[in-house]
Amino acid sequence: MNLKQHIGLRVKSARREKGLTQEDLADRIGKAVATLSNIERGEALTGLETLSLIAQATGKPIVFFFEGIEDTRSVSRKRLEAEDELRLQARALRDDDLALAVELVKTLARKRV
Repeated sequence: MNLKQHIGLRVKSARREKGLTQEDLADRIGKAVATLSNIERGEALTGLETLSLIAQATGKPIVFFFEGIEDTRSVSRKRLEAEDELRLQARALRDDDLALAVELVKTLARKRV
């Protein structure tokens, strides 16, 4: 995964975690929805000024968008989006439901080995 794609996924993750639509975030940072969409899809590399605005709007430190960049796994964008979705959904679960979800994921992981 290249830098544009990595940052794009992190922008999407931060936006979704904050509960914002692309339209909401685009309005908050003064950019067109198409611009934000291009950033999230990894089609455009945003500048630091725009990334700083995104960080402020989503309540994330700017380093959040670079975290994990050193991960050298060669995985698909679809997989990384699924992993992000798992993290996002886990945050909404009560503790006992989260424990159950972890056990389900562990069972699935063992099944694949």
